Amino acid sequence: MDVKIVDKKEDLFFNRTEIKAEISHQGVPTPKRVEAKKLLSEALNASPELLVIRRCKSQFGFKALCDLMLYKTKEDLEKNEPAYVKGRETGQKLHKTKEAKAAPAR
Repeated sequence: MDVKIVDKKEDLFFNRTEIKAEISHQGVPTPKRVEAKKLLSEALNASPELLVIRRCKSQFGFKALCDLMLYKTKEDLEKNEPAYVKGRETGQKLHKTKEAKAAPAR
């Protein structure tokens, strides 16, 4: 699988780099999020803990277009990324449950 960085844009307000990348996967299935994150972090020479895949969409069965956020620090990532996006990385379900909705707010 080959990785091609299509676009990079610095976002100084959020202390991150917004990246658009293309993963070509001709002849093999679309890579899982964990595999894609490993490939992209190697291509960017970045720590996987600071990289977040916002969207990764397969096109025509042979390439995937991905939107990524590469943060400068772990604190910036924790502060700026929504819980459901961070949950995708770990496979956790971070949606509100019926019990949480029924509990009174304090």
